[in-house]
Amino acid sequence: MRKSLILSCAGAVALAASLLIASTTSDASTGTVDLSMTGSTVTGYVTGQATTELPVSFTMTNHSGSIATSVDFQFTVINGTASGEDYICPTISSRNLINPDTPFCEPGILGPRKQTSAALLVTPTISSGTVTVQACANSEDNYRDPAPGNNCKTVSIPVN
Repeated sequence: MRKSLILSCAGAVALAASLLIASTTSDASTGTVDLSMTGSTVTGYVTGQATTELPVSFTMTNHSGSIATSVDFQFTVINGTASGEDYICPTISSRNLINPDTPFCEPGILGPRKQTSAALLVTPTISSGTVTVQACANSEDNYRDPAPGNNCKTVSIPVN
């Protein structure tokens, strides 16, 4: 009886240890990467005209202290259009301009505590009102983001 109780306890301890190891291993493989996004109109203009392209620039930052991740910018445009050649998307490694998979720009692997930028030339589809451009930072490696509230930046441009 005593022997079976000891074996049962040993089995329970082994099971708990294996679950802890699996949980730790799983957590390490997914990890966390805190990405953030900032953005503004190029040169700081505050209004645009209906017939003028509106350049908007965004910068993504990887706040992780040790994890590099493959990233992409995801753009959303409201009251405007942007075609493939309107995306300015340099690779991180060589800074060469690439053709993006609109509405995504996939510049490559962003190292820890590093930044990369992309821009968009937007043509208004309205004669007056507001053009809105949003860029969101995404980790293509599916890392969890501990602060997802700062992953997107929206720039609004009055058009008259």
